[in-house]
Amino acid sequence: MKYCMFAVLSLFCSHLAIAQDTNDSEYTPLNLDYPATNHYLQLSEVKSVQGGEFTKVPEGIKDKPAFNEDWLTANKIHKYLGIGSITLALLAAIVPKPPKDKPDEGNHKALAEGAAVLGGAAVATGLMFHSDDIFNYGASDPDNLHATYATLGAVGFLLAVSDAPQAQHVGYGMLGAILMTIGIKYTW
Repeated sequence: MKYCMFAVLSLFCSHLAIAQDTNDSEYTPLNLDYPATNHYLQLSEVKSVQGGEFTKVPEGIKDKPAFNEDWLTANKIHKYLGIGSITLALLAAIVPKPPKDKPDEGNHKALAEGAAVLGGAAVATGLMFHSDDIFNYGASDPDNLHATYATLGAVGFLLAVSDAPQAQHVGYGMLGAILMTIGIKYTW
């Protein structure tokens, strides 16, 4: 129905565009040379009665200041915590793994713990700052899917950190990063 209405409205708009045409076509151009009269409403691009440009601004109308967003908002904190957790998880996957007899050596453990902490903080700030957006419109709502996938991603980070270094924790870490990425993708 929307497409039919769009097509019908497009036909009307194209006919109006042809009415302004001045070339030699089968349509006669619309005569818009109205005599200058003193009306209450005058367009800003219209010439005034004296022939000069219309430059008078009605009283009470001022230029709106440009919108400047704050550099630090609750939504930005939540966003950067989530992005930071994925970044640290990817860095933890890239850096060399420590030897089995020295698990604290290298940056792998610190990056993985940082990803888990930032992921948990992203979930906590999301619940704090966006609690009115989630749990209201069912499971298929994008806000609920964002919260579900991001929470499961943070849980994956926590499971990977808690299982390391004794067990194979790569699956939890990869699953956490994938789920966190899917959760963030729902907001963009």
